[in-house]
Amino acid sequence: MALGFSSSAEVYVYVTCLLLGMSILLPLNTRYSAPMFMVNYYKYVTGDENAEPNSVLFWANILTFYNVISLVTQSLIGPTVLTPTVRRLSLSLRFALSITFMMMEVFVVLMLPVIKVSQTVAIVFFVIVTILGGMGKSYLEATSYTLAASMPSKFMSTIMFGISICGVLTSTMQCIIKVSMENTYESQLTQSYIYFSLALLIMAVALVMVLSLRYNSYAQEHVAEFRVLKQKQEDEGVEPQPVADVPTEVKEPTGVEDQCEVDNKGEGGMTTAEQLAATPIMPVVRIIRMMLISCFLGFFLTIFIFPSLVIPIDRVDDWFSTIAALVYNIGNSIGSFSTSFETFRYPRRVVLYGSIVRFLLIIPFVLSIYKYIPGHVGPYIFSFILGLTHQVAVLSMVYGPITPGLNDGQKLMTGQLMGIALLVGASAASVVAMIVVIFLP
Repeated sequence: MALGFSSSAEVYVYVTCLLLGMSILLPLNTRYSAPMFMVNYYKYVTGDENAEPNSVLFWANILTFYNVISLVTQSLIGPTVLTPTVRRLSLSLRFALSITFMMMEVFVVLMLPVIKVSQTVAIVFFVIVTILGGMGKSYLEATSYTLAASMPSKFMSTIMFGISICGVLTSTMQCIIKVSMENTYESQLTQSYIYFSLALLIMAVALVMVLSLRYNSYAQEHVAEFRVLKQKQEDEGVEPQPVADVPTEVKEPTGVEDQCEVDNKGEGGMTTAEQLAATPIMPVVRIIRMMLISCFLGFFLTIFIFPSLVIPIDRVDDWFSTIAALVYNIGNSIGSFSTSFETFRYPRRVVLYGSIVRFLLIIPFVLSIYKYIPGHVGPYIFSFILGLTHQVAVLSMVYGPITPGLNDGQKLMTGQLMGIALLVGASAASVVAMIVVIFLP
């Protein structure tokens, strides 16, 4: 087939990974695509356009509370993917639970304005579903990276590209809707229906597609869990044949090649969960430590700058942050997609050094905040560069599972460890950013 795909089954897996990547950030992006809907959410849940907030602090900073609750939940729940109990869970079960939790988060926020509740009830439900969504997001990320780690590296690039293209999609829709619709009470409610319904649709499709991978020939070839399920089905369909009572000679493996063949067959008969449960963590950490550091630094810088150092550049202009987000997401998508091609895969040390050098980008953003760099053109360019150079963080995710010296079980463990490095970097950046913005104009 064209475009580097060997079969339609591989294309199906590719699209599935793309939708999984998009699903990871959909709940967050839907909220940021309709900020006024969230700030005035207390009006919509009570059905009273003239309602007064029962907690000015909460409703005025609802997106900040959302970020804090979600990140704290992810930070607490994320590392549990390394526990023996969770490692024994199948990929299908983890995908089903995580995406369902995230869909519940979006669905409840969408439905409360329909059924009408008090502000206090809305706050309680908002906190509960945000916790559920945070749990779902942490497990969806780890499970998606584990799935991609068992396949060729382009699928890890695809998941990361899906994350970035989700930002482009929501930013583009925000621009279109902002131009075509008035900024009124009713229009904001209509916009929220569009964003949240689209998010639910994409996540539902992603869930159906990922659960059907067990029947996909390409996934069965690369993912141990699906391969074992296929083998069990084939074994159940074959009737045992009578065998003559003839003594057979059992040949013990003597050479290194024979022993490796036996080991590979043994590992091949294990499910993904069994491989994860049997894999020690620290040996994998030592092998991939360079990529773990690169991943942490790359995502730390990106989350620290965007949006915390972008919004303060111009808090008055309604279009500035919207255009800056779109430009950043376009750059991020280009950088993430480029990692699918060998031409743009730099040596591992370059990835590490690039993750460190990127910290220089803080300087032009700070200069823009204090008007030493006037206007919007400069910040737009810096936002694009920030998104484009996020490629080094994505490359660290791609390189992790294909580090030389890793066996199949260690590759799967690498997928989970890279997800935790990403989460720790993003969480640390958010905490630092919340402190820094206090001192910004």
